[in-house]
Amino acid sequence: MITRIIFFITAALLASELSFASETSHNIRFRSIIYFQPEQQPSNISEIESYYSDFKIVDKLPEHSTQALISFSSIENIKNDYPIPDLSYLSYFGRGLDKQQADSIQEAKHAVLIDISYPKKMSYSLLKSANRSLLEYSKSKRVLLWDSETRELFTPDAWEKARVNSWDKDIPIIENHTVIHAYKNNNGVRAITLGMAKFGLPDIVSNDFVWSLNRPMGNLINLVGQSMVEGSKPNKDGFLNIEINNLSNTNFKKVLVESIIGNATSDNSILIGDGKWEDGDPDNYIIELLFSNAKGDNLSEKRASFLSSLFGSEDEILFVDHNEMIEAASMKAKKRLNSLKAEFNKGLNPGDFIQLKAPFKTPDGSREWMWVEVTLWKEEIIQGLLKNEPFNIPSLRGGSEVLIYQEDVFDYIINYNNGTSEGNETGKLISKYQN
Repeated sequence: MITRIIFFITAALLASELSFASETSHNIRFRSIIYFQPEQQPSNISEIESYYSDFKIVDKLPEHSTQALISFSSIENIKNDYPIPDLSYLSYFGRGLDKQQADSIQEAKHAVLIDISYPKKMSYSLLKSANRSLLEYSKSKRVLLWDSETRELFTPDAWEKARVNSWDKDIPIIENHTVIHAYKNNNGVRAITLGMAKFGLPDIVSNDFVWSLNRPMGNLINLVGQSMVEGSKPNKDGFLNIEINNLSNTNFKKVLVESIIGNATSDNSILIGDGKWEDGDPDNYIIELLFSNAKGDNLSEKRASFLSSLFGSEDEILFVDHNEMIEAASMKAKKRLNSLKAEFNKGLNPGDFIQLKAPFKTPDGSREWMWVEVTLWKEEIIQGLLKNEPFNIPSLRGGSEVLIYQEDVFDYIINYNNGTSEGNETGKLISKYQN
């Protein structure tokens, strides 16, 4: 399943455009912005207002709303008050924009803020109505649309696909209404959603994992979000049921089920805790995904076993004699290790990660070759997390923190954030020559 995880270099965002989410438990508040192209004359606000028949128009939103309210305000000094994100930002968060549109909108002179508030119990129907109203207004215009909760800039066509057509009847497909920012912090990768406040729900964070887990972690975050949107709540002990088969029969469920490997288990739940807010996080209550109920002796083992249990895993043991071709491929790989070490210590691009294959002694004195994701590489000693589930070493499990020596490394894989990879030439030969 493809997860929209964004490799975000810094958590700092536009200083003047913070999230407009309500901190109250009974109201939902959010903002959209219409940006007009620099050569365009802006529409009269009254023209935009006519598209929002489900909302009562007010000059300013009150602190608490008992009905669906909307306010409009014209912004003339965009560069000072609500600046357009730069081209680098739009390369990540511009939806449907081509280069000409991204360049042109930098000179925008006019914008209209649309602030919406309504009781939490009315959230889904009114969010759907607000998204459609904004689309209908923009269809005949060449405006761009900003979602302040997810911090994305859309063309009308992209808005229609992501925000209007992404409902399965009356059920929102959460991955199309939110984004996940994933970035490196001090202890690993941190991933957090933006946009859950539009549903009156907390945003979701997972801390201190490794880049190789970005896809399953993104799938887990989306599964938790979808489960909450469909009504799942933590029990008195803080565990949230995330059984995939309990989801409504939407296309989201279908795609997720099709991605599951056969040895996955059912009846899964995850412990929910209070999340810690960091700079750049949404102005919303945050919950953290905890893995204390999973098997393992430490967090990395628990997390690996939980994800394997939920989505399944594919480990197999191959019995192969290392012939001359395999040994030659390994020698070639070893010559690349010093340059890989230099690249790792210089700092890989966000989303890139290195795995090394090394031998581990089994209780009977033989060796089991497994992959290790590098977390620290100093001189000849390499620290990392075991990526395989051992077959013959009871003291280790997937996610275990291990030490290996560079001289023992048999092969490498460097995975890039665009989905490509380099290395594992020995693996291709082993698959060919396995007994």
